[in-house]
Amino acid sequence: MEFEYSTRDRGTKPVKEGFLVKKGHVRTNWRTRWFVLYQDALAYFKNKGDELAAGVVELQGCSVIAPCPQYTKKQGVFQLTTSRGKELLMQASNDTERDEWAKAIGDAIRSLDCISIDANGVSGSDVKHDELVTAMQDSEAGLKLESHRIDQQTVVKDCFSGQALIDWLTKWGFADDREKALELATDLVAAAHIQPQAIGKEMTSKLVTDDPKALYKFSAFHMSAKKPVISSSSSSEDSDEETIDKTAELPTKGLKGHGGKAVKQGFMLKRGHVRHTWKARLFVLWDEPPYLQYYRGSKAKGGDNKPLGEIPLRWCKVNVVNTNDKKVTGSIHSDTSWTVQYVTVKNKSRQNLFSVTTQKNKMYVFQASSPEERDEWMRAIISPTELNTK
Repeated sequence: MEFEYSTRDRGTKPVKEGFLVKKGHVRTNWRTRWFVLYQDALAYFKNKGDELAAGVVELQGCSVIAPCPQYTKKQGVFQLTTSRGKELLMQASNDTERDEWAKAIGDAIRSLDCISIDANGVSGSDVKHDELVTAMQDSEAGLKLESHRIDQQTVVKDCFSGQALIDWLTKWGFADDREKALELATDLVAAAHIQPQAIGKEMTSKLVTDDPKALYKFSAFHMSAKKPVISSSSSSEDSDEETIDKTAELPTKGLKGHGGKAVKQGFMLKRGHVRHTWKARLFVLWDEPPYLQYYRGSKAKGGDNKPLGEIPLRWCKVNVVNTNDKKVTGSIHSDTSWTVQYVTVKNKSRQNLFSVTTQKNKMYVFQASSPEERDEWMRAIISPTELNTK
């Protein structure tokens, strides 16, 4: 058996319980089971009220993904993976219930593996744990999850290497150098946002190393960050991503009730106006009239979908930001060239920067993940702006 049998009494009060549909391991059919989540384990029973559990998963070292990437068109499915790589697939009655179960399981995993929790930040960074992890899980700019084959029988799925993690933190400017990035990553492991993976009989150290062979997983990977802000009603063909949790999308109206529609979304870093700190924000570009909204994470906290701010784009200027003396040239459209602007940035190694200066001469500075993404954002901002100035 892949999961042990157990009596119902584990000596602790259940954290959460209810019916879920579970995929079988042998016959691979889907059967309804009564699930009980404890502080250290997830048990399931053939019938509600049974004393003997049909199976129990010890949560130490586990990771949970919601929704399950293999079942994006099947509503409510999420996946729990044990420290040994065994997978348990479950389906809730709807996406909201799925997210509730995934969050509860993720919180239980973190509480077991957490060495020290500091919700206010990591290694002196201005970025909070939750915000950093949300940015790391962004579908476009975040860490890319991969499968790593260790030997002929062992494949570690949905993971990333220590080297990839350090590269990402330095690329996005969350750390000034690789040494600072190592400290930041180790704090995330200590707070159990990231789980070291066992390879054979060896466990990747909780002290993160800049090593492509050291593998890690998110304790809770919420793919809801991949849901589209832009409505899918304009397309007759639904892709996998368009079917994800439409009930929890960001609002279809702007902060001030403007008309128009969302034309682009994604994560970028935004420089603060006062302290000039850089924070990951989710941006949504609207047209008619053109303006840019930004949010704290994949969605506003506490059920409040209000953005943190709104940038008016009518009559704005969009510039490439140059942090050194090297000449920068290029074009967004064949008939629209960049202008290049020099801006003082504390970390001269920051790349892929651009600025938006409003009609009232207020300048915002952003960092994209690549030159291509920077150009896409500039092009998208320029296009609705041109439409509204003709």
